[in-house]
Amino acid sequence: AGTDVDRKHAGGGRGRGKDEEIIRTVITFDKGGVWSYLKPPKVDSVGKPIECPPEKCWLHLHGVTNFHNFAPFYSLETAAGLIMGTGNVGASLRFETDQVNTYFSRDGGLSWIEAHKGAFIYEFGDHGGLIVMANDVERTKQVVFSWNEGQSWYDFDVAGAALEVDNIVTEPNATTTTFLLYGTRQDTGVLYHLNFEPLGQPPCKGAWAADSVSSDYETWMPSDGRSTDKCLLGRQITYTRRKQTSECFNGEQFERPVVRKNCMCTEEDYECEIGFARKVGSFECRPAEDAGAQIAPERCTSSDFFYVDAYRKVAGDTCEGGWFPQKAAVPCPAGAAFSKSALSVLLVGLVLVIVMATITFVSRSEKFKHLFTNYGFDSHKHVQYAQVGKGGPESAVDTVGSRYDPNEFLGDDDDEDAPPLVSYNLADDDDEDEHELARGRGLEAAKTAVPKISGPPGGAKPADDDDGM
Repeated sequence: AGTDVDRKHAGGGRGRGKDEEIIRTVITFDKGGVWSYLKPPKVDSVGKPIECPPEKCWLHLHGVTNFHNFAPFYSLETAAGLIMGTGNVGASLRFETDQVNTYFSRDGGLSWIEAHKGAFIYEFGDHGGLIVMANDVERTKQVVFSWNEGQSWYDFDVAGAALEVDNIVTEPNATTTTFLLYGTRQDTGVLYHLNFEPLGQPPCKGAWAADSVSSDYETWMPSDGRSTDKCLLGRQITYTRRKQTSECFNGEQFERPVVRKNCMCTEEDYECEIGFARKVGSFECRPAEDAGAQIAPERCTSSDFFYVDAYRKVAGDTCEGGWFPQKAAVPCPAGAAFSKSALSVLLVGLVLVIVMATITFVSRSEKFKHLFTNYGFDSHKHVQYAQVGKGGPESAVDTVGSRYDPNEFLGDDDDEDAPPLVSYNLADDDDEDEHELARGRGLEAAKTAVPKISGPPGGAKPADDDDGM
């Protein structure tokens, strides 16, 4: 049946119960607010450039769900910014043992290097100042370690005969330089104690003067690579850690100085509330489709808007001041009830439509048509109209019609009661001549402008009046 290591890696590392060919690794720096792929290293552990298409070139790591095949990605609070993992560079995660290598990051997963060819099991010591690992896929008698955070690696033989390594462990805080390696050799369990104190590294100095030339320490602030102020979850955290090139040990009693400072709030410090969503590459939270029915209040009417919080601060975010989200106006769902004002308007409109429809029907009915026709012109039903211009009457008399009686005009000598054409109240004798002259001019103008009335056909010719008309 083979050893545990053989069974663990049987089938070339393929212990999957389903098709997992499209598994990809992503990382977030704000508790799930924004996700991105891991940046692949540019060269491998032997300095050879890694070539792959940009649209299919990411780093993918095995997780705890596949720990029985490969070591999962691993980090500790005492090893600030350091992460180890096994995986591959490409379009998706691979499970073939010859495709899996070991990778290392010292900036919290923002950038990665290939630490070693092959899949290894690993452990941190000395607050991250010491890394110990061994091949856990193939039988080996070597242990590999680094005291400069993966810049260089050293190996030594732990035994005369090869063994199948299961794991490497240390005390829970990973602050010492001693480890335990255990595994099997020919169905027999083996255990090795590893002590790196004899390397003779001196204690590190200058923790409170970090970044100075004489200090063995530097300051480091986690960043997502996008914000220039290096704020994560609303705060700047400055860690003091040993310089990568310092040849010294932190010591088991080392206390790491950490400085925290809250940042001004921005949209990145908020996530969308329930019923809202963000588009890719945008921080604006807009109502999701069909979300109105889920978040609408009970008394929401279809003609109204309701105001709700579209943002909420990310859990654990400690930002202060700065940007603050306003409540978003969301229309009530289409199926919501109408408000009282909307119902009143709808009722009035419905009544008007009914009245107008009734009037239209009655006005077109023969039975009630007489109620809507024009009346009062029966006495003028014999009035006739003629076209002005060509084909029109030759004189004004022709327009009168057959009811014209010439005696109504010709025998009328009662001109004494006719009103004068012009009447003035003269203020004095000096203006009388002027008014007489104006009246004369008016009479002359009237004589030329007013046409003479002709007698009816066959009638007596009217006598000329005194005014020559």
